[in-house]
Amino acid sequence: MTDPQVFETLKTVAQRLDEQEVDWVVFAGAAAAVYGARRPITDVDVLVAADQGEGVARIFYLADSVRTDEGWLLRIELPGVDIVPGLGELDVDEEMLSRVRRHEIGGVSVPVIPVEDNVLLKAMWGRDADQDKHDWEDVAAMLAHSPTFDWDYLLWRANAVPDQSYVEEVIARLRAIRPAAR
Repeated sequence: MTDPQVFETLKTVAQRLDEQEVDWVVFAGAAAAVYGARRPITDVDVLVAADQGEGVARIFYLADSVRTDEGWLLRIELPGVDIVPGLGELDVDEEMLSRVRRHEIGGVSVPVIPVEDNVLLKAMWGRDADQDKHDWEDVAAMLAHSPTFDWDYLLWRANAVPDQSYVEEVIARLRAIRPAAR
């Protein structure tokens, strides 16, 4: 069962980010739930464009923020919602934004990362239940419930990942889950 506080926080986050015209999307587990994963939403992860991270930190100045030793902002923590400015694997960009659709999560209309981007992220993270995560479970559910999945876009995005050392293995595993992939 999801704590109602998560959705109250999400409502505030959505309102503030939209008012400030921040480029943002819901991703990870909550997005997987939108795309077919069948488990409770325990928290919501929000991805904002990396170059907007410091501005977002000012919007939520009372929130806890986590920074690296070098001072880089890693995430802003609110009750039930984490805001992440960019990821090493990908950032909010024009191509992603052109594919974003709003969905309702807990009664709040939010922009949700394209299914292909979320599948790729969760597959690259590759954490399983033994780590108290559900990445591959979510990937399988999203692939099973996305009849118009755009493999060409996923492969294009995968080729843009800065660290290519494990991308080929991830793509092979995705193709094994959904053999119709090229």
